[in-house]
Amino acid sequence: MGIMAAVIGCGNISRFHFSGLGRAGAKVKWVCDLDAEAMGPWAKQFGAQVTTDFREALADPEVDVVHVTLISSLHKRICLEAIAAGKAVVCEKTLAESATDSLEIVQAAETKGTVFYTSYMKRYIPAVAKAKELLPSLGRILSTRIQAFQQWGNLWEEIPSEGFFASGGSGKSEVVRRYGGGILVCGGSHILDLVLFLLGRPQRLYATQYQAPGLDYDLQAAALMETANGVVHFEALAHPLQHIGFLADGWDERVEITGTGGRLEILSAAWDQVETKASKLVHYDNATGQSTEFHFQPVSPFDLAVAQFCAGVAASEQLGQSRATGYEVDELIDHIRRSAAQGQALEIAWQL
Repeated sequence: MGIMAAVIGCGNISRFHFSGLGRAGAKVKWVCDLDAEAMGPWAKQFGAQVTTDFREALADPEVDVVHVTLISSLHKRICLEAIAAGKAVVCEKTLAESATDSLEIVQAAETKGTVFYTSYMKRYIPAVAKAKELLPSLGRILSTRIQAFQQWGNLWEEIPSEGFFASGGSGKSEVVRRYGGGILVCGGSHILDLVLFLLGRPQRLYATQYQAPGLDYDLQAAALMETANGVVHFEALAHPLQHIGFLADGWDERVEITGTGGRLEILSAAWDQVETKASKLVHYDNATGQSTEFHFQPVSPFDLAVAQFCAGVAASEQLGQSRATGYEVDELIDHIRRSAAQGQALEIAWQL
């Protein structure tokens, strides 16, 4: 496609962006990170230049798109500077640490006319894409149950003294430092995006949230949402069970949509095992009384998402996904937190 990219941040998630860019035929000219060892393998693979100052990449007139793949607290600053520099942007989720910050980023991109994507790649899971295609067959949608149950260990009863979920010497856990929250942000954000993608914006919600004593992040978030396509029962849960889920590997992420004409059930694999584990879709058609199972080969939705993003950058058009995607999810996260804290239902005040 002739796309020239810069990747800012070489942590764990970046490998999926590098894979997608390579498969899409894009060139990576700059790799940026404060850790030289983290940059090295990618610079070698792509023949890219390295820098510890992201502004050096932004100043390069040959760079078409910037992939922002570092901790959430840095997204706003780097996205705004990339937009001001005239670059297209692909930013990892969550877009920012608040809906207010996300809104500022999206409005800057809209004002500049920048192609801008938040990388909610689960829209591109084959089972999800097929479900979207089959949604009209359900007739009037009555109810949706959607969940992300992830195996995080028994944090409900044991406070960790070390590792990703421990508070550490700073008093802030690594999960909060990197992502700005617990299961709602890490697991629930993707599922909230699927609510938006499949059913549209909720108008009202009532939520609960649980944070165990001694932890600085939530282990459970649940919400009842009202949409134009029926009620949505949402839950994100960090649990200790090792062998639940349709692949019996502790990962139990599913969507069940029931309508007057049938039902769709989406079952997806763990986000970081998509190249070895496949998704599945079950479609029940009430007119025939038949259920059809769609089994898909393992494929990385990151690769499919980045291919779509590259196509949009190449065409200088916002293809496939709205600039507002990241803001919409962050607005739902903010409302879930407020509703849980206040113990009452809230009308969702969409600002965009």
